[in-house]
Amino acid sequence: MNVASPSCCRMLVIFVVPSLLFGFSETAFGQKNQPSSVRCGSGANPYRLPHECTGRAFDFDEETLTRDWVGLRTYLDELGLKPTASYTTQPMGNPTGGRSQGFTYAATLQGSLVVDLSKLIGVPGLSSHALAAWSSGRNLSADFIGNVFTVQSTYSSPNNGASNLTIGELYLQQKLSDDSIILAAGRLAPQSTFATMPVLNQYVNGAINPIPGHLAINDFSFTGYPPGTEWGAQGIDNINPRFQIAAGVFNTNPNSAGGGKGGADFALQQGNRGALSVAQMNYFFNHASGDTGLSGQYAVGVFYDNNTFTSLSNVRTHKKGTYSIYGQFQQMVHRDGDADSHKGHDGVGGDGDIA
Repeated sequence: MNVASPSCCRMLVIFVVPSLLFGFSETAFGQKNQPSSVRCGSGANPYRLPHECTGRAFDFDEETLTRDWVGLRTYLDELGLKPTASYTTQPMGNPTGGRSQGFTYAATLQGSLVVDLSKLIGVPGLSSHALAAWSSGRNLSADFIGNVFTVQSTYSSPNNGASNLTIGELYLQQKLSDDSIILAAGRLAPQSTFATMPVLNQYVNGAINPIPGHLAINDFSFTGYPPGTEWGAQGIDNINPRFQIAAGVFNTNPNSAGGGKGGADFALQQGNRGALSVAQMNYFFNHASGDTGLSGQYAVGVFYDNNTFTSLSNVRTHKKGTYSIYGQFQQMVHRDGDADSHKGHDGVGGDGDIA
């Protein structure tokens, strides 16, 4: 269940998110079947930005700290270059309980570059995407608490206590049919599209951010970035403003999924052979243009990995294949303001079964 933290100790939490954001000029974003602002909060922040939201225009005067750079960003956008960056830090302490008491910080400097290839080579809807992250700090859970889920969601360094530069998602993306269909291929992270909700990216504790943690724990290939990616291909079809389907197939290199070699482990197979297949359907409630009710998102999905896994009942035996069926929802229950306001209270829930 992705509903609560497993930690039983009290914690002194200071959550700071200063952002240095690089943007480009805003354009109209109201085409048929486009993601609503609930799903795409800000294209200026590349930190765990869903695939359907990458490259989205935003107002750099309103959403960034450093604005237009005397027209430089507008010029870059005209060339088809869209760089963004953000910095997130989570200083946290454990005043009592756990293994011992102490204080740590975890931080990630995230950057991305979207290149609009339709402007450069004249292919409509084609773009390239590149991400990288610099992770620093230490893991409070590992150093002082000893719990399963990390309490600092921004902590993603494979090397505890060491700064770590990691190459992230690298892929080509093609939009078709008035941007309703989005195809992507390259180095991808399944969690950027599957088994995640917009509100989950706002939580600090790793137990509920960004996906139900047991999915990735039971199948390490179902990774998120940072830290790791896999070779893969996926497609998203916004059938109408209410319904969306998505499917993808990904490689299963455990070192790559864990951010091995600083994200440069491009091997297709390494001690684990097979493929991870994922499919999901989303229902968007009150997301369409003109809807005034409280918005919600409901999702059901399934994935299957045809690798060989150690049996949970007998560690000396192995079984072929594992699968998961999961469901999630996010529903606003109270809105503070008019129909365009995103301020209020949301209810979130979900579960998954793995066999």
